[in-house]
Amino acid sequence: RCRPFRCPLPTLERSELRARGRLWNGTFLEEFLDVSSLELIVRAEVSVTSPSKNLVLKDAATQMSVSIHLDPGVAVAGVPWWVVPLAVLVGILVLALLVLGLWKVGFFRRARRAPPAVPQYHAVRIPREQR
Repeated sequence: RCRPFRCPLPTLERSELRARGRLWNGTFLEEFLDVSSLELIVRAEVSVTSPSKNLVLKDAATQMSVSIHLDPGVAVAGVPWWVVPLAVLVGILVLALLVLGLWKVGFFRRARRAPPAVPQYHAVRIPREQR
């Protein structure tokens, strides 16, 4: 897929313009999963927009071929299916051990109120007939 980009060039005194590109391992595995080697044809074209009219570009378009080979020992396409349930079970076990430890040290007990310093008096209800 072509990706056009623009960049300002402060000076055009040099006679050579270099561009670099990278094909990430993840991109290779996602886009080209069924192949072990790939040959890319890279095309580049340079155009300059400048107020000066005497600017001449030699070889403004170029093309080259790049060969890419997949190393099967390095590439890992995904996680095995058994890792996910194992990770869930280990997570639940760690959570249960944490809750058990907090329960043993009394973290979940209700805090008791300290006895009041001032004595409390309880009201006595007087029946209506005695009033």
